[in-house]
Amino acid sequence: MAAAGTDPDQWQDVCLIGVIPEDDSEIEFGGITSEISALDWGDKEIEGIVNVSGGRLVKKTPQGDELITLKLHPITAQVDGETTATGVAQLFHPTDTGSEQASQPILVDNTRNRKKFGLILLWAETLPATAGALPAESKTAYRIQVVNAYMTSYKMNYDDKVLTADVTFKWTPFIKDGTSNKREESTSGTAQLPAAITTATGF
Repeated sequence: MAAAGTDPDQWQDVCLIGVIPEDDSEIEFGGITSEISALDWGDKEIEGIVNVSGGRLVKKTPQGDELITLKLHPITAQVDGETTATGVAQLFHPTDTGSEQASQPILVDNTRNRKKFGLILLWAETLPATAGALPAESKTAYRIQVVNAYMTSYKMNYDDKVLTADVTFKWTPFIKDGTSNKREESTSGTAQLPAAITTATGF
């Protein structure tokens, strides 16, 4: 058994973000934790129902959809490469064939097509090369993984005189058979995290 790592007071500053498009491999997005503007795990609401004696019954509402919003800095219209990303447009508007244009100039038209995505967010005492790689042994880490997500929003702006894009991924908490679409994991360093997802549709 490995020795325990050092727990941080909080996870802050940088993290690794891996995005896995359906039928494709992991693409890396560098992440600043403060620019992850939403981590919404839905609500498990309840509602009080009054009975004839003046008491209350609890009606449980099914969990709402979950989402994450990231601030990205696109510099091209192209996803680019197999492992790194320079743009988002091709992910939001995938082609009919699923094969994105690589020859210059890059042209991305609006499409009705949608892809599923797998997401990996990794904070670690010592970060590995990619979000999908395992942190070093004897180091603390926290990881969030999502499957069957859709990119539902892609909003570009120039608010800080820098071109950015707020990108939202949204998913249901479960698939049809009740299997979870999100997993949260951590390690004290005494054991490594299990292998990360490699597809968009399953753990």
